[in-house]
Amino acid sequence: MYTIFLRRFLVISIAFLLTGVEGCKKSPGAPTVTQPPVAVKIFSPLTKKITDQTNLIKTFQSDTLIQIAQGLSETIITYLNTLSQPMKVFILEVDLTNPTLRLKAGTPNNSNTFARQTLSEIARTQDTAGNRVLAAVNGDYFNLTTGVPSSAIYKKGIPIKSQYCALCTFLSIDDQDKPYIVSKDRPVDTTKIREAIGGHHFLVKNSLKVAQGDLSIEPRTTVGVTSANVVYFIVVDGRQASYSNGISFSQLSDMYFALGVKDAINMDGGGSTTLVIKEGTTWAVKNKPSDGSQRAVANAWTIVDIK
Repeated sequence: MYTIFLRRFLVISIAFLLTGVEGCKKSPGAPTVTQPPVAVKIFSPLTKKITDQTNLIKTFQSDTLIQIAQGLSETIITYLNTLSQPMKVFILEVDLTNPTLRLKAGTPNNSNTFARQTLSEIARTQDTAGNRVLAAVNGDYFNLTTGVPSSAIYKKGIPIKSQYCALCTFLSIDDQDKPYIVSKDRPVDTTKIREAIGGHHFLVKNSLKVAQGDLSIEPRTTVGVTSANVVYFIVVDGRQASYSNGISFSQLSDMYFALGVKDAINMDGGGSTTLVIKEGTTWAVKNKPSDGSQRAVANAWTIVDIK
């Protein structure tokens, strides 16, 4: 009897389930409910400024905010540009009001002679007690044969090269640790320069965007300064269609203007564009250099902890 009852119970239960499934099917002609897209959260205030104040980003994908040290952070932004091309941007924010942070000129083998070396090696050779290199970016344009940079370079107050071309610029750090961008029409008391690395195009000058005649799209390494002694290094990867496509000078002008800098300049880009950050005992390359590996460069900006 129990077996017969169990069989009947199973038959009824299965029939009930089938009826329920059938009843859950969408009726013909019923409207399709479309779920609204989920907003992708922005974590970095820098990303928020760029998305709110520029038209550079067609589709925001993600950002990452990393606190490297007190006064030093990295923001990584991935997005699609106005042509729906992938982009990868790295921003280092350096607050020079922090008493233990410094910007220092990095040179091959930490010497005052002209040569070439990869960025991670420049960082390694400069890293010493009381001068711990937290991060670095490549610096000035240079002669590929001799390693002589295009613009000026000062290291620990010593002018390794003080002459620079008419269109060249350079970022200087004075004896009060104040950043200032120098050009032929904006001279500075060179006796007060402690550190300096060169560049070229102004992107922002006197808090105004600078019109650009060069429309090329390339990997870029750039630097900008605010009136509050905050320095931004923006590194943009390029020449890699499925990963990141590069950026123009005018687009960088827009980006720096959104960040509120008073001055910004372009430095060496293309295959030289590299960013390294200290991870454990090594300086890891955070971007993807377009040459496929680090290029040996003439100099660099290093961000150091002097504790």
